[in-house]
Amino acid sequence: MPAVCACLQNLVANAIKYGGDERWIGLFAECVETEKHGKEVRISVQDHGKGISDAELPHIFEPFYRSPKVVAAQIHGTGLGLALAKRIAEALGGRISVVSEIGVGSTFTLHLRLAENSKPQEQPKFSEVTGN
Repeated sequence: MPAVCACLQNLVANAIKYGGDERWIGLFAECVETEKHGKEVRISVQDHGKGISDAELPHIFEPFYRSPKVVAAQIHGTGLGLALAKRIAEALGGRISVVSEIGVGSTFTLHLRLAENSKPQEQPKFSEVTGN
């Protein structure tokens, strides 16, 4: 469980850092039956920030990658957060996906397979975090 927390901490920290002036962050969790992997838990972190261009998406999980726009805006960081989150997810047998639109924001989703005999508990599907 500490590895899942570390992965999600990186995703939430990025949502805070790049989420824009609104500082809105959505957290979503659901259990889904997939064709390929059986049941999986999906935990999503969404922001209403500037978004990520299609040209940059293939690079955002590379260690030390920082968007030229982020560097120009002098947003502090090392470019290791998403690379670390991706490696943690893969070490757990999962993955991270991202959907982003310029001017709208980004949603990063941690996908983790459930063990065949595990039964997920019913949980709320949405939580909203705001702050200034």
